[in-house]
This record gives sequence, structure tokens and C-alpha cells, in this order.
Amino acid sequence: MVKMSIGAAFSETFAFLKANWMQMLMWLGGAVVLVCLLGWLFLRNTVATMMMAQGDPSAALGAMGSIFLFAIVAGIIVTAASLLIWRSGLVGGEPASDIGWGLGAGAAYMFAMVVVYIATVILMYIVLLIVGLLAVAVFGASGMSFESLATSGASAGLIFFAFLFYAAVLIFFLWFFGRLSVAGPLMAANRSSNPFTALGESWRLTSASQWTIVGFNILMAILFFVFLFIVSMVLGGVIGGMSSPDAGVGALIGALIVALLVYVPMVLVSVSMPAAVYRCVGSRTETDVFA
Repeated sequence: MVKMSIGAAFSETFAFLKANWMQMLMWLGGAVVLVCLLGWLFLRNTVATMMMAQGDPSAALGAMGSIFLFAIVAGIIVTAASLLIWRSGLVGGEPASDIGWGLGAGAAYMFAMVVVYIATVILMYIVLLIVGLLAVAVFGASGMSFESLATSGASAGLIFFAFLFYAAVLIFFLWFFGRLSVAGPLMAANRSSNPFTALGESWRLTSASQWTIVGFNILMAILFFVFLFIVSMVLGGVIGGMSSPDAGVGALIGALIVALLVYVPMVLVSVSMPAAVYRCVGSRTETDVFA
């Protein structure tokens, strides 16, 4: 285990981005195009079906099932593209030869993360129930009623308690998923299709830097917010005018500008961050874990 610093993670993020931005644009762009084509093929009639099926629950459920299935397929494709980018950027090689592995590993990784997420949500509901019972015991049922909250009758202590709980939940999710953040790069570096081994190894590797990773993620979130604020201040009026209902082709141009100047850079940086953390905490001698 190697203890990383926020500065090192920040530097590695943009070093990875600088070295691999063309591959990232190609594979993520290709994934998005493929997802859009699949969406057009499979979902073009789904919205109309849902609107026409207001009195037919079975049709509505069928449409929702189609959307859910498409979301899974889209997630697998984008995850596979990320794995290919991480593998190429971390250990080299030609991503095109690993497409089959990427799709299989992407599906396995998505399944594992869904399982982890569901388990985490269930745990959070249990904690919420316990905290709610504790709050009732401390502040009384009347102080937590909807009438009290709606009329601003809640005590300062209850408001402070709720704020602390919300902050604790946010920090927990940042910490927990930060501990699992290098599972994808680990799978990519070792060409593994076993996400649960990668999750366990990620948990071990990040133990020495767990709160540094939280700080790094918070820093990047702040930078994303500042970036969005600056772009909105500089280009908000122009893009807003181009995107008005009467703008015609200007609306499409405005959407493209937003995508190129806002979403594309943020996606590229977001994909670079797990690879950067892995470079900071990972060890080149741990491939036997996946043997």
C-alpha cells in the first residue's frame, strides 16, 4: 500500500488525460454513438407507447422494461469503453483487440456495482430507521411531524441534527465509493473479469489513503462546479439565445457547444480520476492477486 497525496492524484489525473485524450475521445465517443443508435432502434416507439398506455399497466410496464434493459446495455458499453481506456493508458496495448474482454468485464463490473449499491442503499435505510427512532426519542414525535416542519416549528436542535445526518451520509458515500474507486483500473491493468476480487483489492490498496481520496474527490467536485459556473457566466447568454425555441438550427449548435465545452471535458477528467488514484496507490507487483 502506498499513501498518496491530493497533489499527486491531481497531477496524475491530468497526466493521464494528456497522454490518452485521443483514445478517450475515440472510445467514449464511439460508445456514445453506439448507445444513441441503439436507443433510436429500441426506444423510438417507447415514449409513444407509454403515453398511449395510460390505462394499460401491462404496456407501461413493458415500456419501462425496455428502458431498463436499454440502460443496462448502455451502461455496459460505456463501462467497457472506460476499461479499454484504462488498460491502454495504464499498461499499453491495443484496445481493439480487447473489445470482447471489455464487454464481458464491463458487464461483470456493472453487475457487481449494482449489487454493492443495492446493499449500500438497504444499509442506509436501516441506519435511517435507527436514526429516525433516535430522533423521535430525543426530540419527540410532535417535533418531527409534517405540521411542525411545514410551519417552521422544528427546533434548532432537530435542524442541526438533520444537517449532521445529511453531511454524514454524504461523507459516507464519498468514503465508501472512494475505497472502491480503483476496482475498474485494477481490472483493466490485470485484464481481469472478476470484479469482486478487484473490489476487495481496491479496498486494500486505498486503506492508507482513504481520507485523502475523499479530499481529492471533494476538490475535483469543487473544481467542476467552478468550471460550470465560469462557463455559464461567459457563455450562458450566448448559448441560451441559440437554444431558444425560435433559434432553429441554433439550438443544435448551442447543444453542441455545451457538449464540447462542458460535458466532454468533465467526462474525460472523470474517467482519468480513477486511473490517477490507481497510479498513486497501486503496485506493479500485485498481478498475482488476479491469477
